[in-house]
Amino acid sequence: MATIESLRAELPAAQDRVYLNTGTSGPMPERSVRAAVELLELIAREGYASPPALSAYSQALKEAREALASVVSCEPRSIALTHSTSEGIGIVASGLEWQAGDEVIISDLEHISGIAPWKRLAQAKGVVVRTLQSEGGRLPAERIVAAITPKTKLICISHVSYATGAILPVQEVCRAARAKGVLVLVDGAQAAGHLPVDAPALGCDFYAFPGQKWLLGPEGTGALYVAPHALEKIEPSRIGWASLVHDPAQADDDDARLLPDARRFETGTIHAPAFRGLVQSIRMLEAIGWEAIFQRALYLANLAREELSRIPGVRVLTPQAEASGLLTFAVDGVDPERVVKDAWSKHRVVIRSIPSFAALRASFHAFNDPSDVETLAAAVAALVRDA
Repeated sequence: MATIESLRAELPAAQDRVYLNTGTSGPMPERSVRAAVELLELIAREGYASPPALSAYSQALKEAREALASVVSCEPRSIALTHSTSEGIGIVASGLEWQAGDEVIISDLEHISGIAPWKRLAQAKGVVVRTLQSEGGRLPAERIVAAITPKTKLICISHVSYATGAILPVQEVCRAARAKGVLVLVDGAQAAGHLPVDAPALGCDFYAFPGQKWLLGPEGTGALYVAPHALEKIEPSRIGWASLVHDPAQADDDDARLLPDARRFETGTIHAPAFRGLVQSIRMLEAIGWEAIFQRALYLANLAREELSRIPGVRVLTPQAEASGLLTFAVDGVDPERVVKDAWSKHRVVIRSIPSFAALRASFHAFNDPSDVETLAAAVAALVRDA
């Protein structure tokens, strides 16, 4: 059975550096790499279109769909396999029927992938984008709900803000939006694998999330949850053989019937080895437990909050009441990009900057430990002294 200690031992990237950038891409466990390579080797040995390879391909995707469904507590039929959170958001943005004057509510806490699609729709179709300004790194539910008008078609909100690490009031927003007939798309990039997620209980219509961040899987993996009641609300913007019902009794399939579940939003061949690796990562994390992972991450982030707050000129921006394992902080008078570069080159600490907030972000996962916090704090203190 996987434990926090065994997880860290399987992460080569956690052995010779302080890896605090899981919110961008997490390190992969060795068993996940092996699982992906094993399938690649089978495909090379058998030939992709041979019966053994095709069977292994189908099995890998079946297991991936089931594993990703378990991450967000839904049925596998509600999961479309994607390459990223951005792709999932794009499926929704391009699949809804938009009219000039339709409104989308977002905030300044969103990632660019939760902003750009709506800006593009504003240019192309006259959609109105209403951007709410956060308050101290957070956004109260009542402000989002108050922004809803009769023209509001959709709210796009992060479960956890990539910018400040705040856990946003998704469930309250979904409840109010449902009562007003407004759709909600949740960006789960910083939540899935980080904290417990129950997409049906949240009440959202769509939940997009990646495999390569907190789930510690390969790049190019992800999923989109589509609530059963929302399935017919979006039209697939791209259609391929993977989107369709295939009837062996019908030779030409010229009626192009869409599959009756979220698979209709898939189009063609998927890189099964990557998803096979992701399944192994998910199984390790599930064995530890989502709540245990979140509590460990939160403990470490709070420890880092205390240590960093003692350093003159350092301000923690993540709101305490809505805190997660993502900690955003600013160093007064120092360029964040310089801190990122020096933290790596001088201290082997991996963090990232948040340009829109002129800040830095450290991601604490379960595999991190208090020594990582100490190294981060020492690195920041040294950079402040040398500034």
